[in-house]
Amino acid sequence: MGSTVSAAFASDNAAGAHPRVIEAIVNANHGAVSSYGTDPSTERAAQAIRKAFEAPDADVLFALTGTAANIIALASAVQPWQEILCSDIAHSLLDEAGGPVRLSGAQLTALPSNDGLIAPHELDRHIARRGPVHHSQPRIVTITQSTENGRIWSPGALKEFIDYAHQHDLLVHVDGSRIANAIAALDVHPRDAIGDADIVTVGGTKNGMLFGDAVMIRRPEHFRGIRFVQKQIGHLASKHRFISAQFEAMLHDDLWLQTAAHANRMAAALSAGMTAAGLDLAAPTEANEVFVILDATTTARVREYFAVHASDPMRPVIRFVCSWATTDDDVAAALKVIAPD
Repeated sequence: MGSTVSAAFASDNAAGAHPRVIEAIVNANHGAVSSYGTDPSTERAAQAIRKAFEAPDADVLFALTGTAANIIALASAVQPWQEILCSDIAHSLLDEAGGPVRLSGAQLTALPSNDGLIAPHELDRHIARRGPVHHSQPRIVTITQSTENGRIWSPGALKEFIDYAHQHDLLVHVDGSRIANAIAALDVHPRDAIGDADIVTVGGTKNGMLFGDAVMIRRPEHFRGIRFVQKQIGHLASKHRFISAQFEAMLHDDLWLQTAAHANRMAAALSAGMTAAGLDLAAPTEANEVFVILDATTTARVREYFAVHASDPMRPVIRFVCSWATTDDDVAAALKVIAPD
C-alpha cells in the first residue's frame, strides 16, 4: 500500500463524476440556448424529476450545491418571526454555517433524535408555544433521508411523522442529499421515500454528478417567493443547462438508483468486514455511510492511508462514506488497515 492518503472514503463528494454525466455535459456544450433555466434541457430534467416522484404538479428548480438547495427551500417557507425545526444532527444546523438563519431570519431549533430520526411527539413542545408574541412561531420541520448518521426513515415512520406535522400545521422539508441511497436501500418507489413532504431537496452532487442539486416544490402555494430566494443567493445559474443535463443523464434508465445501490453495497461490505473483525459500529449501516468506533491508535493508523471524517469530536467515531466509484479493492484495503491481523 502506498504512502499517498486516499480520499476513497472521505465523502461521496470526493468521488469523480460518472462518465455518463461527463458525456451529458459535453453533449450540452453545443450552440446557444436560452439562459437562466429557460432552456429545453432544464425543462426536460424538471419533468424527469416530477415523473420519478410521481409529482406532476410540482415546481422544480436547481441549485449548484446541496447547502444552497436547503437554504432556498427553508428560507422561502418562513418569515423572520417564525421557526424552523430540525434534528440535533441536521446538516442545516451543523454544517451550513448558519446559512438558513442568515437568509431567512428565522430561528433554527434542534430536536432530540435517534441518529437523525425524530419521534413525532418531539414537535409538541414547540407547537404548544404558538400564539404568544414572545415566542418564535414554528412553521416548518426539516428531516433528512437518509440521515446524517446513515439511518433511513421507513415509509411507515415517515408517514406517521409527516401526518403528525401536517395535523399541527407544520410544513415538512426532506433534505434528500442522499435520497437515492435511501430509495435504493428501501427498494421502494421514490415517492415512498419522501412521503407527503411539501418540499424536497433531490441530491445529485453526492451521487455521481459534478455539481448540482434540485428542489422539488410539491405545494408551491406555501413557497411563493422561492425563485426570488434562488436568485438572491446566486444559485440561478446563467448556464443552467450544465446542471440540468447532468440530472437528465442520472435519471435516464434509473442510473441514479444504480449508482446509489452500488454505494450501499460497498458500505454493507465494509460494515460487515468491520463487524467480523470485532469492531463496534456507532450506528447501523443502512445506506452508504459507515460509522465505526475506533481507538486512538487505530484511528491514527487509518489516517495514514485514508482521509476520513470524525463525525462527532466528542466521540471516538470515524465515518467512512462509499460512493458510486468505490471499489471492492477500496473496501479490502480499508479493512486491511483497520484490522491488519
